[in-house]
Amino acid sequence: MHELPLLTFTLCLQAAVGAVLWAVVFRIKAQDAPLFKRNTLAALILAAVGIVASLLHLGKPMLALTSMFNLATSWLSREIFFSGAFFGLLLIFWWVERREKAPGARTALGVITAGVGLIDIYAMARLYMESIMPAWQNANTLISFYATAIVLGGIVFYVTAGEQREKLPRVDLMLWAVVLVQAAFALGYVASLGALSGAGKETAALLAGSQATLILSWLFTLGGVFLLSLSRTGRLAKQTSFLYLAMAVIVVGEIVGRYLFYTSGIPIGLGL
Repeated sequence: MHELPLLTFTLCLQAAVGAVLWAVVFRIKAQDAPLFKRNTLAALILAAVGIVASLLHLGKPMLALTSMFNLATSWLSREIFFSGAFFGLLLIFWWVERREKAPGARTALGVITAGVGLIDIYAMARLYMESIMPAWQNANTLISFYATAIVLGGIVFYVTAGEQREKLPRVDLMLWAVVLVQAAFALGYVASLGALSGAGKETAALLAGSQATLILSWLFTLGGVFLLSLSRTGRLAKQTSFLYLAMAVIVVGEIVGRYLFYTSGIPIGLGL
């Protein structure tokens, strides 16, 4: 798929932001919480993969630097700037966390890093929302991007917590809430497309023809969260492989969902 680099970029960056956010929020709520070094390292790797993927999408990667000259007017420039800023801050945060010193400064740096990441996701969403694709020009894009960050970041945070998982709050219940809210907005979004004309109606028809794939994406996402809930119970709580299965199912669901997001991008003027 032509948009594979962008799919990789958005999913990896959003997962990285979400992983950092989960760790920062939990540490603020529980000052005696341990350092989540593996989570930070996983977020750093995800962010690096995402940025490399975004550069592969460009015919001339060096143009990414020149595009930042339009920060005042361009959401693309802002996306590139905040993606780079997030990665840079995350790298520093990872290094500071490894040294296990200056807890106050470390917490502050974590909050700043997560904050910049959230701004980056907003810039990503606005970039698509202001495109010529009716399917992207609505709040569903913003909700979808933030939901992906929370869901993928949450599973990364939970899996990398290792022995500390027993001390974590019910991450699975929080993911249930986010996924169900996202599903409710998605139903309204699909219904609203049918009321549009031109490209909007073409998008609605495309999604109607892709019902099986759409249902599959939600089945995987919901099924993965269900498996995550099961992994906390009985004998399954001690089977790490079952937890990794839950993670894999959620990731597949998010990939299929993001694939549908890109394939639904029919520009204005088509279908008139």
